[in-house]
Amino acid sequence: MKKEIKAQELPDPEIEDLDLEMDSIPDAQADDDDTDNDASDNEDRSPSDTDNDNDNESDDIEDVDMDSVPPSEEKAAGSGRQPHIQLGLHLILLAVILFIGGFSVYRLVKWNQGTKLEKIDPNEDTSEFDIETNDMIIPMDSSRLEGHEDDGVTTILCLGNNPFADDRSGDGLASLIAGKTNSTVYDCSFPDSSAACRYAIYNPEYTKDHFNLYYVVESLRSGDLTAINSIAGDEPDPRYQEAVDVMKTVDMSKVDILIIMYDSTDYNNGTPSDNPDNAYDVTAFTGGLRISLKNIQETWPYIRIFVMSPTYAQYMDEDGNLHNGTTTDLGNGTLNHYLLKEIDASMDCGVSFIDNYFGTINEDNYKEYMRDYMHVNQAGREKLADRIAAIINATTGTANATEEASSCE
Repeated sequence: MKKEIKAQELPDPEIEDLDLEMDSIPDAQADDDDTDNDASDNEDRSPSDTDNDNDNESDDIEDVDMDSVPPSEEKAAGSGRQPHIQLGLHLILLAVILFIGGFSVYRLVKWNQGTKLEKIDPNEDTSEFDIETNDMIIPMDSSRLEGHEDDGVTTILCLGNNPFADDRSGDGLASLIAGKTNSTVYDCSFPDSSAACRYAIYNPEYTKDHFNLYYVVESLRSGDLTAINSIAGDEPDPRYQEAVDVMKTVDMSKVDILIIMYDSTDYNNGTPSDNPDNAYDVTAFTGGLRISLKNIQETWPYIRIFVMSPTYAQYMDEDGNLHNGTTTDLGNGTLNHYLLKEIDASMDCGVSFIDNYFGTINEDNYKEYMRDYMHVNQAGREKLADRIAAIINATTGTANATEEASSCE
């Protein structure tokens, strides 16, 4: 009984009005409601069919009711635009990278092309770009000349090794200096000798120590040339005997200038540049130099001394490979380090120092002035002679200097 009443209440006007407002009832069903056969059709339906139709209608109403959509679902629907935003950011980033890369390539190509130089004036003074040398020219202390008679002739004594000893002819370094300074020059240099000694105490088994600076000076101081003359006579190289023969003719009372120059032999032999614990250690490069300068000043205070540094040189290893002396440390410093230590010793003893390493034959021009990795050629001897002669000719005066600055202490 209850089921029949519910079936008759299906075509409720309120339900029909709601369906018309929401436009959710299918067109076929709306047409059926306008016909007279609707009532009969409804009467023929079973209560169960009527309930199913009502459920379907309510489902349709819920699907189209936008007010009933939860806010979270609306937000989810709007989030579908994010991929488009991310794609835009990627394009912008790519454009920036391409711009930076393109600009960098442009600048690199532009820099590679360089700039056009202005025409160089051959008469332009470029002296401001010249290499700065480490020359230290100290005037002769006038107090050291007291009691010394000047004979009116400039006499120069040369001590050292190969720059002098390689050529004793009229084209040799000593002869070139004599001609450029109008002086009498004595060449008492020994080939392949060094400023340092091999042994601190003379070793009879190594007689060549007699040709090194310390023993040469001691032979001149004592005036006894017997030992060095005997040892030189045993050497097959005649240059040793030639040097001793010149030593026999030197009158030290008439010597005005002493020039000391050793090439890179001490460096190439691995001799220590100095001994921090003993400034006068004869087995060190500057030790042998320092003690010799001290003894000369004490014995002949009136002699003006010039120490000439080695020129640029290279080191040859056992395989015949050459290494830059400026950058190659053989265990006691680079050749440039030896130069600095030689400057210190010269300044400590108050004697003049001439920098050949940078100022005469250097890393830029050595191929023109050297016959091998450490020995100068004829053009090199000419250049060395010009350098020392110009300084001697320009600095013949005297000055009052302090005792501390003019002698080794």
